[in-house]
Amino acid sequence: MENRNGLVLKQIVDFIGEYSKTNPGYSPQSLAVSLTQKFFIRSEDAKKLAMLVEQEINDKLGLAAMELNLTFNCNLTCEYCFVHNKSPNDRMTLETAQKAIDLLFKRPYSIVSITLFGGEPLLEFDLIKKIVPYALEKAQKSGVKVDWAITTNGTLINEDILQFFAQHQINMLLSIDGGPETHDRYRRTKSGDGTWQTIADLIPILQTYQPWLGARMTVSTEAISSMRSDFRQLVELGINQFIIAPAQGAECWTKEQTEQFGSNLLKIQQDYLALKQAGAALFIEDFESDENEQEHLGWGCRAGVTSLAVAPNGDISPCSKLLGLSDEKGRCIVGNVHSSIDYKLLEPFQKSISQQPMKCKQCTNQCTGGCYAVNYEQTGDHFALSEENCLFWAVRQAIPRLPPDV
Repeated sequence: MENRNGLVLKQIVDFIGEYSKTNPGYSPQSLAVSLTQKFFIRSEDAKKLAMLVEQEINDKLGLAAMELNLTFNCNLTCEYCFVHNKSPNDRMTLETAQKAIDLLFKRPYSIVSITLFGGEPLLEFDLIKKIVPYALEKAQKSGVKVDWAITTNGTLINEDILQFFAQHQINMLLSIDGGPETHDRYRRTKSGDGTWQTIADLIPILQTYQPWLGARMTVSTEAISSMRSDFRQLVELGINQFIIAPAQGAECWTKEQTEQFGSNLLKIQQDYLALKQAGAALFIEDFESDENEQEHLGWGCRAGVTSLAVAPNGDISPCSKLLGLSDEKGRCIVGNVHSSIDYKLLEPFQKSISQQPMKCKQCTNQCTGGCYAVNYEQTGDHFALSEENCLFWAVRQAIPRLPPDV
């Protein structure tokens, strides 16, 4: 009997270890559900065990992701940009980048993601060419796999950059908001020129290097009515992966506008389904079936838990959108890569469920608490769900997931 109990305990320990690696940013609630289902443990015991594991992780912060803000400078002047104070002097040095990567590899997950962010990160391509080999050498020594990503406005892309990205498997996410009328209304150069045609001309060569080409389509309140048309135009252009998100923070949305966004998102889903059934290769994660969706629901995101963002000067914050705020309290600086991290400042994010407002605890909608940065901008509290975030969550919940065989 003793041997059997020891075997079961080992299986539970092994399961928790594997679960933490394959589910970065998981909540104690989701782990408890999995333990109950896998080992038929009583729900109360599974919750206690999951909380003990969380405490151990909090004591030794492990990282699954890092956002490197290489610069806060940009060659465009997008109306809804969440970086409030851009400066050409805000540039990350190689030493700062290396120290940030060193921090990531102190206690890395078996797979880590590094996102090159800004500002416009391609302004610092020379730095990127030095960062990538440094991180890959650290990864090889640690037995860790690195997934690379970069979010870019696309205007500085050339074949040298594309070859480097292809060589190192760095996935690009283009910021492009739809057709030329919509895109050029918001995403202009400093001299006021539109940028849509510049990006459109690059799509054919981009596709040769990255066949699955992703776009972040940001929807402003003024562009709600053209959402469906903008989606179609991007598909025709050759984009086949999408993140469709409202421009929150820079402007406030009314309930009517939020509902209209949801209605048009549903129409986009109808087009998406028809295109896929006709043989088009498309992917929008928010539309696809997720069998483990309920398991992963928890309060808060992985920011400050298994993911950190680093500013050009080395300041550390839970996420890049917080770094973009002008209010120092809102930015939530918890340390600097050149000195240390005050882990106590991260505790509210690591134990975000305890920050959940009473009205949210009593709410029947399953919600993750919204964006910390938007919450802060609209309520003055990272953990107080803004009414706007609440409305958007309800709208997205109303969009049905497609069957897995579609």
